[in-house]
Amino acid sequence: MSKEVKTQAEKSSEKARGNGIVNPSGGFAVFYTPLYLAFIPVTSYLTRPSGILEKTITTTIKYTPGLSTTTPARTIPALSALYVFFTFGASGVFSVAGQAMSRQSGLDDSNPREFVTQMRGLPQRLRSAHLHLMENFAGFALAAALAQTLAPGDRQVVNLLGLHVLLKCAVHYPAYLANVPPVRTLAHVAATASVINVLWRLAVGQ
Repeated sequence: MSKEVKTQAEKSSEKARGNGIVNPSGGFAVFYTPLYLAFIPVTSYLTRPSGILEKTITTTIKYTPGLSTTTPARTIPALSALYVFFTFGASGVFSVAGQAMSRQSGLDDSNPREFVTQMRGLPQRLRSAHLHLMENFAGFALAAALAQTLAPGDRQVVNLLGLHVLLKCAVHYPAYLANVPPVRTLAHVAATASVINVLWRLAVGQ
């Protein structure tokens, strides 16, 4: 009987491996999904109008070259400009620098992505952090576009978008490069929750 059970277990293991699963316990990571919902009230608390976050967003925009004359009604476009620059400009350049640092002969500009699978350490994290920002930008872009259309004067909605940008650029990205997984993960969860919060508020008209 025990031999039969062992045989069944071996068959299940072989089937899982054939499907690319070498560590079934890794599947338990799906139970982290509720964290995105749990952080929604946290983001609501952090983004109360007239709070310190709102002042931080205003100050950041005020002292950014070219955006110093931005009016409150244009805060969302200003945040979008900052985020686009950081995501597709600055972090993209750092990613290229990482690729150049990862090879003795430097960057192969004719085939710049041919050797990315060989990257390790900081160079790899520079590229991975850049890709992660790009992967998450679409959700922000959707929320920002809808917010500018449906509720451009809602200060908490604007603050939530600002929280997302600040968490991604000032917390998540540096933590990714410094290889501090807990900070990186919490910043990502909170940033994503802030965008979900925006969309839900717009959906119910809050």
